[in-house]
Amino acid sequence: MLMRRLFVVFIFAGSLLCGCVASVESRIQSRQAIFDAYPADVQARLKRSQIRLGDDQDAVWIAFGAPTEKHYRIDQEGRVDIWVYKYLTHDPALMQPVRPVYRDVGGRLRGDYYIDDTPEYVWKESLRVEFKNGRVITLQGID
Repeated sequence: MLMRRLFVVFIFAGSLLCGCVASVESRIQSRQAIFDAYPADVQARLKRSQIRLGDDQDAVWIAFGAPTEKHYRIDQEGRVDIWVYKYLTHDPALMQPVRPVYRDVGGRLRGDYYIDDTPEYVWKESLRVEFKNGRVITLQGID
């Protein structure tokens, strides 16, 4: 069971890592007219998945793809759209190394314990981008 879980995790992680470069190229192809309208220096940045303040939502989408979550807030100056990018990771703080084993009422193993080596996974935020009027106003990277 553990090997099966590890296999699935490695396949998922590998597809994310291997798909990043191809994904940028495929996103460029899907919005080729928009990409071609950018100056050469911006095109080079987007191919390297680099964005800056003032870039538009299309540039962010080309660089990073669709966000994991979209939110918005309304302040005194109007609406701010928020794109959040997350990744799946192991969090050892959530792992309980020893867990109880319980059997039915007639079983003899009630109250025994076993070591659980099943990793716990959580979604962690890696990037938050805020837009005002379709332009990047805040970039927040999470370490």
